[in-house]
Amino acid sequence: TEIGIYKQMSGYSSVAMNEEKAALGIQKLLQAEHEAAEIVALAKAEKVSKLKAAKEEADTEIGIYKQTRESQFQLFSKERMGDSGAHKSSVDTDTKKELMLIDAQVSANKDAMVSMLLQSVTTVG
Repeated sequence: TEIGIYKQMSGYSSVAMNEEKAALGIQKLLQAEHEAAEIVALAKAEKVSKLKAAKEEADTEIGIYKQTRESQFQLFSKERMGDSGAHKSSVDTDTKKELMLIDAQVSANKDAMVSMLLQSVTTVG
């Protein structure tokens, strides 16, 4: 009977040890799961941080590109269309020259035209 009691006790002891080992195993699994969750959270945070940095860098590059293209466009516009003030004064000067030429032609041909008109009016045909 003493051996039977010992067997019973050792069986209980063995069950208690297995439960204890199982509990330790579960604790280790939970701890590993917790650590893995922290690693995933850190990786996600790092990814978000990198995406924000990349977006800011891209925005900066886009801004620089826009400024460069705008300055190139302004230079192109001035070359093609010229300065509007200079263009206006050039057109005004050309117009005055043409008007003076027309006035000179009218003055030179005025007498001849008046006499042709008078002759055509007075001649009955």
